[in-house]
Amino acid sequence: MNQRALHYYEFGPFKLNATERLLERGSEPVPLTPKVFDTLLVLVENSGHVLEKNELMQQLWPDSFVEESSLTQNISLLRRALTDPAADENYIETIPKRGYRFVASVQERSEVRNGNGLQLIEHVSEPPVEKTVIDKVEAVSNPGSKTKVYIAISATVLLCALVAFPYWYRHRTTSVSFTPRSVAVLPFKTIGTNAENDLLGFGMADAMIIKLSRLDQLTVLPTSSIFRYSNRDRDPVAIGKELGVEGVLDGTVQRDGDWVRVTAQLIRLPDGKTVWSGQFDERYSSIFTLQDSISEQLSSALRPRVTAVKEKHLTENTQAYQAYLTGLNFWNRRTRENLPKAINYLEQAIALDPNFAEAHAILADCNYLLLTDEYGTATPDEALKRARVSVAKALELNDSLAEAHTVQAGIKLVERNFDDAGKEFRRALELNPNYAVGHVRFAYYLFSTLRLDDALAHMRRAQQLDPVSAVTNGALAGMLYNARDYDNSISYSKRALELEPSSLPARLNLAEAYIQKRMFNEALAEIEKVKDGSPDYYYWEKAFAYAFAGRRDDARRMLSDVEKHSTFAIHYNYALVYGALGEKDRAFAEMDQMAIGRFRLAAVKFDPQFDPLRGDPRFKEYLKKHGLE
Repeated sequence: MNQRALHYYEFGPFKLNATERLLERGSEPVPLTPKVFDTLLVLVENSGHVLEKNELMQQLWPDSFVEESSLTQNISLLRRALTDPAADENYIETIPKRGYRFVASVQERSEVRNGNGLQLIEHVSEPPVEKTVIDKVEAVSNPGSKTKVYIAISATVLLCALVAFPYWYRHRTTSVSFTPRSVAVLPFKTIGTNAENDLLGFGMADAMIIKLSRLDQLTVLPTSSIFRYSNRDRDPVAIGKELGVEGVLDGTVQRDGDWVRVTAQLIRLPDGKTVWSGQFDERYSSIFTLQDSISEQLSSALRPRVTAVKEKHLTENTQAYQAYLTGLNFWNRRTRENLPKAINYLEQAIALDPNFAEAHAILADCNYLLLTDEYGTATPDEALKRARVSVAKALELNDSLAEAHTVQAGIKLVERNFDDAGKEFRRALELNPNYAVGHVRFAYYLFSTLRLDDALAHMRRAQQLDPVSAVTNGALAGMLYNARDYDNSISYSKRALELEPSSLPARLNLAEAYIQKRMFNEALAEIEKVKDGSPDYYYWEKAFAYAFAGRRDDARRMLSDVEKHSTFAIHYNYALVYGALGEKDRAFAEMDQMAIGRFRLAAVKFDPQFDPLRGDPRFKEYLKKHGLE
């Protein structure tokens, strides 16, 4: 029997169908843009209550930075759409300097329509249930006695129950109302010690993240935030609080021969209450069907009035999917040792399924990362060539992958095609506003265009989306340093180092922030920790620290050591040290010989290490000469 659940609200002559996202006046549809419809739905759901402007804007644009005028415009359009020429009805009340309140009387209804046109009312706020059910049945059947109507209803409900029982028994769920704004999906715990089962648990989480991230108004932390909890010894509530989310999806996976049993529960923070749970049994050959079943059930639990997007599976090849998950795991770790492992597994996945678009996209990102000194295990030309081939294939197979567009943007930057790079970054974040890597790299792009405030906003968003990533915390620390927020820069640098003690950028950010705060003992202690792994940075950072501290002899000694031991001697670093020493003529002579690039120019404009030179007229001339003023 084909059934469809409908959820709607009635007020005045209007019916707001939340399931099908339709507003009707009588039998006539009222045209609304998607965001104006969302505004009306939020107001109606909170009928009689004052909604603060900030609260409304957060619900309507959780991943965007918009002005209050956008909300005002939506309210104006709503009032125009709800205007009734035959009545003087004001549905939306303005609360001066605060927000808005929906003041009309609202009836909330939920229906299940079966294939015969009968409507079975699950919930009606008002009027009484019995009368509404009778009216609905009489409207679609021959008039008769109330006894016959009750018999018809009872028979229909019984038949629905009998048909649904076998499915319910294998897919048992319970739920209560809960609509979080942010969720973390933890790797499902595996019952047993089979390594393949461990991968299955990680795969279940990754599949949930991909599907749930498509829900409107819901922030789902990326895979890179949760993979580290695959082997965890803490409870999900503690992890959720660490991640700063409102809900945590936790679950278990157990494989028994050809069958897989998955149990899942959605936990509300901070009270730790389970607000949704489900148990699913499927054949292992249908693992993708299993993932679809859980994600659709959970989507309904999280957003009862939002229809989950039906997506094509990443691949239909189970072995390719397992190789992809392993590669994704190593890619998430972002270390020089693990990146080649990620490439190996992703290439295996592609060999098993050449049309696996997501595998091509992540492989492209791996090769793009090899262009940097931190990860480089191949020549830049070779890495760039491979990245181009992989990203072109990914986009050919699926042009809607944010990961692929982010890599394409990076390649455009390498090619010095800055306008197209910006377009690709914006396209990536339009496709997936919750892609933390995209926000990080777009922030660096914005920094290079001298938009420090915008860059900082995107870097903050990246850290919010991926709060336990050394990359996002370290990147935010660096941007805060350029914004001269040294205390917070120190805080995020320390957090990044707790997550990944070998992170060189975070270590250098921490040392440089200490220098600016004139905490020289702390700065030198941090610089000392990079001597063995990165001697070049050790000598240059120490030379600047000594110069800034007024230890001129020590600074000159370190400059002498730079010339003996460092593999690179660049004019930028000489300019910084000479500037800190007060030798401005030599500093500006070095600046005139610096290699000029967009990011380097932005650093000259914002880097606090250039502050000893900023008062000199020659510095302003330099900025003006290069279009920085």
